[in-house]
Amino acid sequence: MTDTVIMEELSKSYLETIANRAGYFNSVSRDYGTDLTIRKANLCPTRKRYLTSGKAIDIQIKAVSERYVRHYDDNTKTFIKYDLEVKNYNDLIERAAENGAIIPLILAVFIMPENKNEWVELLPEQLILKKCAFWYKIPNDRTLSNNESTVTIEIPKTNKISLDFYREQFSILD
Repeated sequence: MTDTVIMEELSKSYLETIANRAGYFNSVSRDYGTDLTIRKANLCPTRKRYLTSGKAIDIQIKAVSERYVRHYDDNTKTFIKYDLEVKNYNDLIERAAENGAIIPLILAVFIMPENKNEWVELLPEQLILKKCAFWYKIPNDRTLSNNESTVTIEIPKTNKISLDFYREQFSILD
């Protein structure tokens, strides 16, 4: 596999692990601009079995090395900047503008070290996947871009994906 494919797979594993830890799971089977579809199974008390809930979140993932994200290590900045491909930016806009869409599409930018030998570390008692991911949801006032290649997006550093990420996102759907 190429380094890019390895980065993508590691980023999916990262986001799936956080989802699994919170009781959610990935149910995606094909990639049409969505890398993960996260759902939850709830216990049905009358039948004493789990049933998939009717709520889901779609995630488009971009795995990048540190050099492709600006302000990541700058503590004076409250956001990171990332140059997203126009086609992916416009996908986010089209999805947000889709009449009757009920499943949100969120972009996750997974930032990895430059040195691929630092991406994963396996110790006797730990599996370490470096570094972290930030989420971005397109603002409602955005329009399709006519740029040639990329659109710079600003992602608040407060949008760092944590163990509470899925619980917080699903609570918005309630």
